[in-house]
Formats: sequence, structure tokens, C-alpha cells
Amino acid sequence: MPAEKSPGPVLVYAPDRGIGDLMWHLPTIRAIAATTPEGRVVLVARPSSRASEVLKVEPSVARVVYAPHYKDRLKGVRETLDFYRICRAEAPRAVWILEKIDRPAIAAALAGVPERRGFGLGHGQVRFLTTGPFLPKTMRPAHRIEKLDAFERAHGLVVASREPALRLDPEAVAAVRSRYADRPGPWLCLGIGASEPARTWPAERFAETAGRLADLFGTVFWVGGPHEAGIAGAAIGDLPGNVVACDLPLDQSAALISLSAGFLGNDSGALNVAAAVGTPCVGLMGTAPVPAYSRWLSRLDGGQGRISDITVDEAVAAVRARFVAERWGDARA
Repeated sequence: MPAEKSPGPVLVYAPDRGIGDLMWHLPTIRAIAATTPEGRVVLVARPSSRASEVLKVEPSVARVVYAPHYKDRLKGVRETLDFYRICRAEAPRAVWILEKIDRPAIAAALAGVPERRGFGLGHGQVRFLTTGPFLPKTMRPAHRIEKLDAFERAHGLVVASREPALRLDPEAVAAVRSRYADRPGPWLCLGIGASEPARTWPAERFAETAGRLADLFGTVFWVGGPHEAGIAGAAIGDLPGNVVACDLPLDQSAALISLSAGFLGNDSGALNVAAAVGTPCVGLMGTAPVPAYSRWLSRLDGGQGRISDITVDEAVAAVRARFVAERWGDARA
């Protein structure tokens, strides 16, 4: 008698491109995983989300499969074919599509995935899904977090909190502790990176803010990508107690943020990581500001989408107020 073929995994398709987007989806991903006997799902995400690094020790995600993002005229066709190939290779028993677009639903249907769930907000997405209920069309312009919340309730997913509560690799935390063991606390992280200029506060304002907060923090770390190291170094100049930490791998950057008393930064992946690891954070908001979805996150809005309208006085006051009210201390203790 031939051995019975094991049922395939449950796929979760979350195609947003940012690390922050991934953090918003994490409670939903965990809730879907909790409905499966194995307690885990296979996540399909964009390479730019860096999901395999961010979720390296996340128990609800068995592994990550990347689906490229395209910008050419044939992006729809190419993305449909990519997800069709993923579904054929994984042979999933179910697909959960956390997006309103039709393409993944079409691909999953063509690949013969028996159970297909999704928002149902695309022009024809409902036709290719097997299991409702679907979100009302009036929710099309709603923020993704609102859609996720409504989708969870509609499908009976148990999400006790929207807090991502990101799990960190203990080895990464130990490496950061060792590397910066001689740096006095409390620590403050400045998240200077952003995906676009409209979400980037000037580096010289970060430097002035750091100088005016020197009485509260023993060390100020400038966090960003490798390409921002030069900008950070030039802005810091001879400012004492400031350290460029733009060369850290992503897991260690998250660990550094988690060990810091607070975080001030642009609306970016690093800001969302700060909220996700439970570090009090003040977000400098420009275009399309992220909602204050986490109790750890407060926002400074520039008004009319202009992050440049946020003054140093406002940033300093926001950090000082929370430092005093919440009694920030050395998070390394």
C-alpha cells in the first residue's frame, strides 16, 4: 500500500514591502497559525520585508518564501505566475491572502489550492476565493491595520492584542550587549533611515536633539542602513556620547533598540521594530503616517505631510515628557 500523502502547509500571503508592514501583520499571522494542528504557517512575503531575518525565531512561522515585487508593465502577470509556482511547489491545503488584490487569489485557484481565504476587496477577488465572509467594499480605502482587525473578527481569529511582541534572537542580544558593554546608559536610539525623502527628518536636527538630551542619556546610537553611516557621522561631528550603529545586521539592530531606554525616529521599519520589541518610541511622521497602533508608540505629526515642519523643540519636548512620565531607565538591567 502506498503511503498516504501528508497534507500541505497553510500559506499566508502578506505582500507589503516594508518591515513595518510585517509588524502590523504579525498578530494576524500568529492567529492563523493557532488554527492549524501544527501551530505554524509558511509565510509568503516580499524580499524587502526581510521577513526571514526579522522572524528568524518566530515559532508561528515555519519558514519564509519570497515573492518578488515588480514595477514593469507586466507586473500583474509576473506576480500571478510567481505565486502560482509557489502554490504548485508548496501544495498548500489552504491559503490566507492578507491583501485586496486579485492576483494571488487567481494564482491559488489555478494551482488548485482547495481552501482560499482573503479580504474579498479586489475587483474580482471574491470569485477566486472559497471561504468568506468578505470585507465590505466600503473598507477599500481603510488602513491595513483596520482591514486586518475586521478580517480577524470575521473569520473568528483570536487576537488579544495588536502589539507585535517581536521575539528576538538571544544570540543577537548577547552580541550587542558585548559590543557596547562599555557604553554608559541609559541608551537612546535615533532612527535616521526612511524609505523616501518626505519621511526623512534632517540629520542636523537629530544631532541638535541628541545634544539637548545629553543630560538624560549616557549614549545615543544612530540607527539606519549602511548607506546612512556617512550622513550620521557627518551630523554627529564631535558630539560626545553619540555612536554610529548603521553597520549592524538587522537582528542586532533590533536587539540594540530593545536594549535602549527609548527611540526617536522617522516613520520607518526601525520605528515599528521599536514598538514591536516594547521600547518606548516617538515617531516623526511625514506622508501617510502610521497609526499609533502600539502603546509604546507616540507620534509627532508635521502637518500636511511635511516632516520638515517638526521642530527640534517639539522632538526634545516629546522625549523629555515621556522620559519623566514613564520613568525610562536603563533597559539593559
